[in-house]
Amino acid sequence: MRARPRVTRRHRVESPRSHRSVGLWFLFVSADVFAQFSGSASVVSDYRFRGISLSHHKPAAQIALAYDDASGWYGGAFASTVRLGDATSREVQAVSFVGYAKRDPSGLSWEAGADYSVVTGDRSYSYAEAYAGVAFENVSARLYYAPRYFGQDSNAIYGEINASHPLVDRVRLIAHGGALWNNSEDSYNRRPDHRVFDGSVGVALDLDPFNVQLAWVGISSHNTLYPVATTGRRNSIVLVLSRSF
Repeated sequence: MRARPRVTRRHRVESPRSHRSVGLWFLFVSADVFAQFSGSASVVSDYRFRGISLSHHKPAAQIALAYDDASGWYGGAFASTVRLGDATSREVQAVSFVGYAKRDPSGLSWEAGADYSVVTGDRSYSYAEAYAGVAFENVSARLYYAPRYFGQDSNAIYGEINASHPLVDRVRLIAHGGALWNNSEDSYNRRPDHRVFDGSVGVALDLDPFNVQLAWVGISSHNTLYPVATTGRRNSIVLVLSRSF
């Protein structure tokens, strides 16, 4: 899953990457009012993006950087090694993002933004995506729209809900649920399911600046829009080791 780095004031995204984003993206808002740079470097046992493995069920290395401004604007970039297509070669997926987040006096937060994803190699899997989200305490939700998902001539909508709950000191329960809708009739020589659901549940251990996550990740179908082999496990245990900076 794709992960964004830790950003104290506006949002904090962690995943049994992540999340991408993506891998799981969690939005947390605090009372800090200053701008800051942040980042993270991670190793994941399986890069699960919205439930599907983009690393051919093999480990992946990831890095994320972000800037969060006191005015509410934020932006950054994420990169991960991937194995797409026939999975014989390792490529790199790079994602840039920009958005605006605001917290109401009631404690409810909202955000809107866009991201753009590219993958190295001969085949273009580039796509742009717009998103909007809300968050309250330890629960967040986002809705994404892509007019040409993963370089295909079809659009896609993805919705997700993420939650985090403290168990004991430094240990949190994390959970995610998502659904992808698309209107594609043909994707990489197969007809994909128009609705695919994914989910995960696990625990996160915070040892600042290190973080360890262990989660079960599953998806309802392999028959998706993604340029990956259809063989392999639909359900998997994913381990994430990361360091924030």
